[in-house]
Amino acid sequence: MKKRLLALLAVPLLIVGCSKNNEDPAPSNGPRDYQVKYEVTATKYTTANIIYRDQTGTQVTEVSVPLPKTYTFTRNMKAADVVSLGAFPSGGDASSSVTATISLDGKVVSTVSGVGPAPQTVASYIIP
Repeated sequence: MKKRLLALLAVPLLIVGCSKNNEDPAPSNGPRDYQVKYEVTATKYTTANIIYRDQTGTQVTEVSVPLPKTYTFTRNMKAADVVSLGAFPSGGDASSSVTATISLDGKVVSTVSGVGPAPQTVASYIIP
């Protein structure tokens, strides 16, 4: 009798335990809008050539951009899409530095810094 009672009590516990996992949202690989923010900051550099992927995913190159520089836009992306930002200043010295930062929906996802007279700083992130 006790075994049957324990078995009857155990079944609802198993069902409740399993249903808890079903409440978690499944990862979505479908496209969605992201708020993208690119930032290039520097010490001892006043300009840089900047290469980035814009709101359509197209690579854009800008020459001699005054620093610091920020780009903000909305981009519709799905899993495996890439956001990237490269900053290429020149004319600095050993203590000069540049930093490229990518944020998605307000969260920093990639930051890369370079030091020296001509660093090649490239930040990128692949949507999971």
